[in-house]
Parts: sequence; structure tokens; C-alpha cells
Amino acid sequence: MMISGLNGGSCILSSMAKERVKSGILDQAQVVGCKGEYTVVFNGMQWKGKPIVLSSSRQPYEARIFKSLDGAIAELLRIGLTEASIKITTKPEKN
Repeated sequence: MMISGLNGGSCILSSMAKERVKSGILDQAQVVGCKGEYTVVFNGMQWKGKPIVLSSSRQPYEARIFKSLDGAIAELLRIGLTEASIKITTKPEKN
């Protein structure tokens, strides 16, 4: 499925993600990264060949970086997702 984020980009805010979870558009996510640098990627969602990632309201056009897995998982729970996978990498992946 193809959906765009802010301004036709591949980043979406938590509020946008929450509405898309409620409507059933988003139902899978993956926390990706290494110690101190985790991002949330929504599985199966792409825009112009790039994965849809969670962003923050302070930097809405960049992927939000979480310092801990707990923080990323807590945000997914706030959004309404109850299942997610985790991919630990040796160095941060650029989205």
C-alpha cells in the first residue's frame, strides 16, 4: 500500500500514525537500530520507494530517533499498536 506522510514525504507524526492505526491502514511496525539510535518503520508501507517512518513534531521531516527500545515500544503502544518486531543492527540504518 502507498500512503504519504507529511508534505508528501515518508515521515509521519504519532498523531497521524494513531489515526491510521484506528482506521486499519497501519497494523505492523518494526523498531530498527542499534544502541541509542532506534527508529520506528511501518511494515508494508512505502512512499516513493522509501519506508514510512515515525517522526517527531520538532523535526517532522526526519525520522524520530529513540534512545532506548523501551521508548520506541512505549510510543507504539501510545499509537495503538500492540505488536512489533525488533531488528538490531550493528550501526544505524539511514531512512
